[in-house]
Amino acid sequence: MGIKAIYTTKDLIDSRMIKENAVSKDRIKKLLDIEDKIIVFPSQTHSTNIEIIEEKIKDLYLETDGFITKNKNIVLFTQYADCLPIYAYDKKNKAIGLCHGGWKGSFNGIQKNMIGKMISQYGSLVEDIIIGLGIGISKENYPVGEEFFDLFYKKYGKEVTKLVFCIRNNRYHYDNIEFNKQILLKIGIKEENIITSNSCTYRDEFHSYRRDGDLSGRNGAFIYFK
Repeated sequence: MGIKAIYTTKDLIDSRMIKENAVSKDRIKKLLDIEDKIIVFPSQTHSTNIEIIEEKIKDLYLETDGFITKNKNIVLFTQYADCLPIYAYDKKNKAIGLCHGGWKGSFNGIQKNMIGKMISQYGSLVEDIIIGLGIGISKENYPVGEEFFDLFYKKYGKEVTKLVFCIRNNRYHYDNIEFNKQILLKIGIKEENIITSNSCTYRDEFHSYRRDGDLSGRNGAFIYFK
């Protein structure tokens, strides 16, 4: 049994409507051929909380930014407008995970929490976990202030910050994708098991809050068993 990991484009749907509108939910389930499955929804508050999804399903998981499950009838869902979806698949134990890797959640270790819960709940081994670092904003389009850089430097030191920050036009630029990759490598995920994308939400065909502000919609991330 394999999995599917999906990220929607701007022209497909504003993923906020999937949660808020039954017609939109039915439409996306039909498009993805998951009409027999249940989509689970997090509130997404930039926390590091990961919920374990078993048999009993809630309408909405409050204070939650990610999920893990072995339930073959479940579709894990999160939504984005520049932040990074982090997909996980334990190929041996047949478990999946998905979390919302905004800068704050990433900084505070949501990716480690997701992997840690897969290890404690399912007996996963880091060497068996495949990671997909989905589509987010690129460092070229992610300028940040000096205080932002200082925050990372104080917690993670020179070794990490030199890999995830650069200076362009006298401003720091932050690479959220590379940051998450470095943290995952540090906890033992194999480099060959980390898949990344060259697409960017700011410049490509996706919703982007940095580009469009309050007018921005949301891109949807899904992972489920085929």
